[in-house]
Amino acid sequence: MTSATPSLVFIAVLVGAVLPFVPFVGRVARIAATIAHEVGHCVVVVPFGGRIDRIDLHADGSGEAWVRLGRVPGAVRWLVRVLNLFAGYSAPVWAGVLLLTGVLDGSRWLPVAVLAVIGLVALAFVRNWFGLLVVVGFDALALWVALRPSEATVLVVAAVGALFVVDGLRSVVQVARWLLTGARVQTDFHIAAAEMRVPAVGWFVLFLAGNTLAVWLAREPLLAVWDTIAAGVRALV
Repeated sequence: MTSATPSLVFIAVLVGAVLPFVPFVGRVARIAATIAHEVGHCVVVVPFGGRIDRIDLHADGSGEAWVRLGRVPGAVRWLVRVLNLFAGYSAPVWAGVLLLTGVLDGSRWLPVAVLAVIGLVALAFVRNWFGLLVVVGFDALALWVALRPSEATVLVVAAVGALFVVDGLRSVVQVARWLLTGARVQTDFHIAAAEMRVPAVGWFVLFLAGNTLAVWLAREPLLAVWDTIAAGVRALV
């Protein structure tokens, strides 16, 4: 991507990281992370023969993906079910990491590829009118980044990447709080618990373990990205 002033990039990262916690604006911004969450289900299910009937996005920032695994071969159905469970809450965080990596490495096509996958898959499966309006806006952003690379697109991608990472982690912490307090909610982990004989807490622990393993395997590039961002923030402060 076209280079941008490092200080502006880190300001964009800070803005994106704060957005999920800003009243009203944060709810609107979180819908983008919800799109990534629901697309995560599609990406791991469809290649194995699973079906996504529809994705619904709601104005409160929530979303639903209606998944069918009936056509998935029996030998791998349990694995696809677990991947489907883990993919939702993992997708925004890892998509954000890829976006930030692309910005900091000066790569144009990595952010474009990430935004294109999210945007096109969402466009294929979102069915409600509110969701379609949101996805069309997201796809317009992806086209802008792809066709008109500039300093502005770099800053926007940096902010979106930080938003994805922070809101993804915020959602995971929120689920942990719900599980600890026994709140009556319907998360991916509660849905899995209703379908299989492992409680929601057990699925959540497995989710954390799987992502911890992924972080360890990708520790070198992740540490490089973290060090660059941390150094930039310290310089700004």
